[in-house]
Amino acid sequence: MAAADSTPYSAGTLPTLDEVLRGKQELPKWMGWRLRLLVVAVLTGCAAVFLAAHWLTSQPRLPLTLKPTANGQVRIQTVDNPALQRLEGHLVEAIRVTIPAVDEEPVTLAAAIDVLALHRSSYWISSPQARARFTTLHEAINRVSQAAASNQVLLQLGLVDTPDEPIVLQRRGWSGLNPLFWLLALLALTLFSVGWVVVLAGPQWRNVAFFILTMCQATQLMFIAVEHNLDIFLPDWFIPLDASVRAVMDAISAGAIVQIAMLHPRKVQNWPWVIAGGWVTAAVMAWLSMGLPSQGSWLWVHGGGIAIGLITLWLLHRSLKVNPHPFTLILQRFGLISLGTWCLLLLSVSMGSTRPDMQLNIATYGVMTWHVFFASELLLAPYLSRSKRILQEFSMLAASSTVAASMDLLFVAVFSLGQFTSMTLSLFLAFGSYVSVRRWLISRMPGRDPITMERLFERLYRIARELEAHPDRLPPLLLGLMQELFEPLDTAVVRGKLAQAELRGNGSVLLMPMPSLRNASHVDEILLLKHAGKGLRLFTSEDARLADRVIDQLGRALNFDQAVEQGRSEERLRIAQDLHDDIGARLLTLMYQAPNSGIEEYIRHTLQDLKTLTRGLAAQSHTLNEAAGEWKRDLSQRLSSVHCELVWQMAIDHDVTLTMVQWSALTRILRELVNNTISHAKAKQVRVDLQFQDDCLTLSVSDNGVGSAPQNWSHGLGLGGVRKRVKQLGGIVVWQDAQPKGIRCEVKVPAFSLCPVNAPLTHGN
Repeated sequence: MAAADSTPYSAGTLPTLDEVLRGKQELPKWMGWRLRLLVVAVLTGCAAVFLAAHWLTSQPRLPLTLKPTANGQVRIQTVDNPALQRLEGHLVEAIRVTIPAVDEEPVTLAAAIDVLALHRSSYWISSPQARARFTTLHEAINRVSQAAASNQVLLQLGLVDTPDEPIVLQRRGWSGLNPLFWLLALLALTLFSVGWVVVLAGPQWRNVAFFILTMCQATQLMFIAVEHNLDIFLPDWFIPLDASVRAVMDAISAGAIVQIAMLHPRKVQNWPWVIAGGWVTAAVMAWLSMGLPSQGSWLWVHGGGIAIGLITLWLLHRSLKVNPHPFTLILQRFGLISLGTWCLLLLSVSMGSTRPDMQLNIATYGVMTWHVFFASELLLAPYLSRSKRILQEFSMLAASSTVAASMDLLFVAVFSLGQFTSMTLSLFLAFGSYVSVRRWLISRMPGRDPITMERLFERLYRIARELEAHPDRLPPLLLGLMQELFEPLDTAVVRGKLAQAELRGNGSVLLMPMPSLRNASHVDEILLLKHAGKGLRLFTSEDARLADRVIDQLGRALNFDQAVEQGRSEERLRIAQDLHDDIGARLLTLMYQAPNSGIEEYIRHTLQDLKTLTRGLAAQSHTLNEAAGEWKRDLSQRLSSVHCELVWQMAIDHDVTLTMVQWSALTRILRELVNNTISHAKAKQVRVDLQFQDDCLTLSVSDNGVGSAPQNWSHGLGLGGVRKRVKQLGGIVVWQDAQPKGIRCEVKVPAFSLCPVNAPLTHGN
């Protein structure tokens, strides 16, 4: 589920309560142009499927099925006409047609039939000679079939060691469509629809790439569905179109995968260049694949896809190490499985020439299985990345699979149905049952994990913490809490005044007043919720009282935090004053009584540290620029005492006010890293790079000392304290070797403004 939008609301642009209740407000996004566009897209997809099916009904079909043998011959497996069942098991070598002519000898056209003629597509034939022969065979087959149809004569089936058998070519018709066509077309249409939903729900670059990927795979599935219903009668124009389009779709898919991996769930460093490189490589692959004229082009196209896949996996691995995220791990595992099976498929196709029948099965059913598997991954990806309830869906789908398997056994054992027929029927019945009872099951599953009072108060506490620093985030934060609490179908923030929560529309609408906060403009705003429980129930008076208690407890939490923060500020000021007056005075006396200059200099630096500490404790707030100036002065003094040079680099896109947690943690992190360099590195130069851009703080401290192999260090109190403070800020820290020598430590806090405002300060070395 997407995070609440942190953009401040503008009260002047909000509709009033009367406008909302009268229905004059603007329609939600899914009731506007996006919904209309989605409907048009889905209807267009459905029309494309039925146009393809209608075209297939007009294509010729053999009244029998052909299967290859291990030695490369073609055998008749089944015959539709009972009168021709005697042909089952015979070997076929050709089809012929004799065209009568007036005053001339009849003309006989023939086309050879071998295993290569049974291939559905030339795209998965690795040999250029075999691809050329594939085209030649089908051109001859089309000439024979067209001659038989135009002259209305019977087609002669050439059999081995048996006289030719006349057969009638008929149009396929709707009843002749293979059930596999409808299954693959349904999967393609589902993938097509999901792609449109994702890109319309969030028109972002990563979603655009997902949309492109789903369109490519839906196209692949439709080509496979069409090919399985053409038998040996592939039209002359279809053969090059099929090979070129499928190769281009694979190339485009590779570019889209790179774009998704670089942008989701988080942007990878230098992502624009990586994405550009991926699309350039995809364009070269598409150009090489047009027609697949040579053996080298086939290897270049598929080899390029493998190379892109390996590079993408490597980039995902790097992203996972630098910035761990659970969906990055899911993408990496999906990519590894998909790429591994793809490589095995390519290896099987390229090495299966010794067994023509096996090569045909791999190129036909192996390719189809891989595309169905990859399409299933694409259908799962949006749910795995956004929904925490995917396990419920998985459990119900597993139950549906069990039902389907049981029904399959029943149909075979009791009704003596064929394996394919029973499996298809059981799958359709199980899927229909799942769709019918899904909502009812979800609403009654015990594992729905409703929000408890403990979790409710925990959420209120967190909201209060965030509102301390960002009062304008109240509407989206409160909306998120109410969505989790009541699960309304629709929510809105409107202008108006309300003393307490109210019910409208006989319980279909719940109105909540927006609590007033300091430095916020939400006093005259109302939170509107429609239809509780995802539309399964109405709001009750208990819901209204609960909403009032939530608002009241949120106000109490805010007042408590303000009182606690005021007490902390006063206590920090008292401690700073005591340190300055007592400890500072004693250290000053000791400095003047020091027996030698070394001790005097040490006490002088201690006084400087104490001064920095008391100034930070006494200050009500610190901006990043001000704090950076203090840090630079402090580090310069520390390093100059050991004759070490400080190189300071700083780049920020805007200044921010640091909380006490942030100021204290960053101050101690810098001091500990520099102290560690002074104590152990024997460095002549320390470089500090501080960057703050797009709410991401990056702090890098490197030296040119003698340290090496930080992965083998045992982190004691010092470096352990650094890790603890970085974790307190919500960031990550990495130590690595610097070039040409030394150690580099990088601290990265991605969402710096979301650091806990009043997290407890930890003390350590």
